Amino acid sequence: MNKKEKAQVLDDLTACLTHSPISLFATFKGVKTPELFEAKKKIKAEKAAFQIVKKSLLKKAFQTMGIEAGSTEFWKGEIAALTSSNGDPVRLTKLLAQWGEQNKNIGIKGGFMLADKQWLDRKTIEIMAKLPGAKDLQAKLVGTLAAPLAHLAGVLNAVTVNFVLVLKALEENNKKSQATA
Repeated sequence: MNKKEKAQVLDDLTACLTHSPISLFATFKGVKTPELFEAKKKIKAEKAAFQIVKKSLLKKAFQTMGIEAGSTEFWKGEIAALTSSNGDPVRLTKLLAQWGEQNKNIGIKGGFMLADKQWLDRKTIEIMAKLPGAKDLQAKLVGTLAAPLAHLAGVLNAVTVNFVLVLKALEENNKKSQATA
């Protein structure tokens, strides 16, 4: 790879990292190429990106972004980066956790929250993966907001139905009174 190609890869990597609210990093030693391609397809379907990165370029990308390089343990072994600009950081942690469950050769190295400029350890990422995603939380919020309205509609409907039933009973009572008179 020549200098121009490296510069382009660095620019692309930096762009991915700066547009992703969370960046996750994994090790993949022993994972076969077909499994990597399959994982890449699933990740791409979720509007996320998976790329195997050179450590030297990743360090330069972090420097460009003004981010400390992380622990020495982080830099051991291969590094794959998962990034997403879809706005749901929890979904990305779930993807990595699922991938790790399916293949025991996948290890979570850590992650980085862009807004806080804070490193995340493996344990934190595993906990985040168990949280509900943004869509789940939105659905719960809508359900919570809609429940009182549904109850109000039911109460109003019951009042209307009861009123109609009372009128019908009065009508029948009136007909009986006229028939006996």
